[in-house]
Amino acid sequence: MAVHTIKIFHYNDLHSKFHNWPQLVSFLNERRHEDTLVFDLGDHADRTHPATEVTKGQVNVRLLNRLNPTAVTIGNNEGITFPHDWLDSLYEDATFPVLLANVYQADGTRPDWATETLVLERSGVRVGLFGVTAPYEELYPELGWQIESPLTATARALEELKGCDVIIALSHLGFYADERIAEAFPAIDVILGAHTHHVLDDGVMKNGVLIAQAGKYGQYVGEVELTLRDGQVVEKKACLHDLTDHVQDDDTLRALRLEYEQAESLLDVTIAATPGYVSDWFGPSPIAELLADGLMDWCDAEVSILPSGILLEGLAPGQVTLNMLHRICPHPINPCLLTLDGATLLRFLSDVHEEPFTTMHVRGLGFRGTVLGHPIVHGLELKQGRYFLHGNEISLEQMYRVATVDMFTFGPLLPYLADQPKRYFMPELLRDVLRETIMARHDAIRKR
Repeated sequence: MAVHTIKIFHYNDLHSKFHNWPQLVSFLNERRHEDTLVFDLGDHADRTHPATEVTKGQVNVRLLNRLNPTAVTIGNNEGITFPHDWLDSLYEDATFPVLLANVYQADGTRPDWATETLVLERSGVRVGLFGVTAPYEELYPELGWQIESPLTATARALEELKGCDVIIALSHLGFYADERIAEAFPAIDVILGAHTHHVLDDGVMKNGVLIAQAGKYGQYVGEVELTLRDGQVVEKKACLHDLTDHVQDDDTLRALRLEYEQAESLLDVTIAATPGYVSDWFGPSPIAELLADGLMDWCDAEVSILPSGILLEGLAPGQVTLNMLHRICPHPINPCLLTLDGATLLRFLSDVHEEPFTTMHVRGLGFRGTVLGHPIVHGLELKQGRYFLHGNEISLEQMYRVATVDMFTFGPLLPYLADQPKRYFMPELLRDVLRETIMARHDAIRKR
């Protein structure tokens, strides 16, 4: 009776938080051997980190090349915060395969850098792999990509992987979507998950499928062990390893230090000189007022509504560099133009002024700040509790063009905005709007 064991290590959602990366590399170097499988489940790259921003994600690929994973998939940060050309060239120098079954070029062809499925052999066991990522249906087309239902892509991948002894899904769908995949496809042995940052200490069994996920930021590495008898999986075990106190890899520390220094140098570019702008999340905030004004122009809107907490700091008088803008506005958040009737606009205005909303500590949705803060409203005049646009009171039936941030339209914060007519401005981020607004203001001052 032939018995085989397959060892898998996985992690997810690093988000360019490299403080645990030297521990993660050290841990894997100690534990892995020739037959070990190692997977990154996406969102390794995040434009909130200056090195990721200035290298267009190449720093992340260089770090992954040093780690030498068995395969990776992409997350929403690589997929919908990177411009099309960034993602299309991101993996040109990668020494590892990228598994992705549900993202295509605009013409329907598979991108050169992605593989739908992969079959490996470990100790005579055929291991089938495929990857799927979260289907942001409104956003991928804006960047020149097609996105397919993960259910459809999974069914096709499983057909291609027939005959494998073990099937592993690399998923950046989130835990609850992984549960739905497990219910629909019991032929999958393991779903290695990401996106929702679940810490699944022992994994979760659903319909006979083991779902594993390892938190975020490299604090944990997940381990899955599969036992096969005569080519059949007879046991599945999962656990997490906390890397907080693990020894660091010296070579990785040196590599990161060099990457940081180069990034700082590349972002040390002066774009303008300003009189300075103060930031205040719950009081007058000239820097947020400036961004709200620029956002309204950028989106060709009549009104702009912006949470002041989107700007983490103000700007001191003097020169402004790209590095400063990245520091005060690190979010991978895009401008959004909503078309709202007056009744919905007034509801929007009321909700964002409520104290529970302004003091909300937001995690995810692209927000990398602390609290949302008091809203900055441009284009409207408030008189005796009523809003006016160009001297006319807001009409409940009339339609208005409202510029805001994409995070308000994704559902969790203001669910009624999710179904409103909208246009996302991509790949521009809020800091691009801030940069252009500051430069335009600087040019106007110089010409006086």
